[in-house]
Parts: sequence; structure tokens; C-alpha cells
Amino acid sequence: MKNEFLFTIVGLVLSSTAVCQKIDYPTDFLQLLKKTNVEFFEPLDAGYRDFQPVENEFQNVHFAIHSNKEDLDIRYYIVPWDEQNPSTTNPHLRTFAALSNVATNADEAIISAIQPTKEMMRKDFNADWGMTYFFTPKKHFSDKPHCRMLALCKEGQGTVFVFYLFDDTGNEALDTRYLALRFM
Repeated sequence: MKNEFLFTIVGLVLSSTAVCQKIDYPTDFLQLLKKTNVEFFEPLDAGYRDFQPVENEFQNVHFAIHSNKEDLDIRYYIVPWDEQNPSTTNPHLRTFAALSNVATNADEAIISAIQPTKEMMRKDFNADWGMTYFFTPKKHFSDKPHCRMLALCKEGQGTVFVFYLFDDTGNEALDTRYLALRFM
């Protein structure tokens, strides 16, 4: 009886500690979300923790989280809309640049592209345009062998990139975490 009580108390303490663990958001990331009018959906389960990826010459990001339980890194890069800057008002060009910066250049590498319908983009993300790519990332960007890059744009607000980095192509968390953010 004493042991059961002790295990119950320890279990409650551990579970309350796990619930209290929060993701720390960099101020610049929160400001970019506000500036682009993007709602971020924090994963409250699976033990996601923020981390700072190593700076690299290819593509840095504004924010990154990782879950050991789901074996998934999710990285976010946000480009606010600026009418004076053509690179921000042409999401397909910005997306191609991000893809070129992150995807490996190996001769045998394959890049798959999926363009969701406009209806799906509006329903899921309130976006005007979007693309999804699957590829092998450059080693300097990630040591994970697979990446799904989601590019979304809302005219007048900005373009956001979500990089899902993972080991197993059958990772079910990819579907669970697909709706990571949404334009308001």
C-alpha cells in the first residue's frame, strides 16, 4: 500500500512537470508571426522542446522544435511581405531559393513536389499559394536523411516555410504536425 501511494505521488509529480514544460519562443519569431499575421499551433504533446540549430551558410531558420518521442524536428522560416522588395512578393521564387539552399545537390538525389489545390490551401492554411516538397537535405542543414518542406504564402502578409526533418519515411507525426501554422 505504501509503495502504491509512493508511485502515485511520483507519477503525479512527473506528469505535472511534463505538463509545465513549455517551449521558449524567441522574441523575433513572435514578432514575425505578428507581422505576417500567422497563428502558430504549439504542439502540446510528444515532449516538443525548442532548440537552436547550428548556423549554416545555406538556410538559417527563425525557430526550431524537436520531439524525441516523434523523432521529428520542425523548423520555421518567415518572410514578411514587402511591396518594395520583389523577392518577398514572388513566393515561387523565394520557395525555389529555399529549396535550392536546403536540398542536397547530389546527382542521385530526387526532389518530389506536390502542389495542393487552392481550396486545400485556403481551408487548411488560409493561404493563397503553397507547395510541398520531399527531398534529402544538405548535411550542413540537418543530419536527418529526409525533409518535407511546406511553403505557404498569403498576399500582403508573407511567405512561411516549415521544414519537417525526420529519419523514417513512415513517420506518422508528419500527418499529425502538418497543420503547424495558419494565416489569419
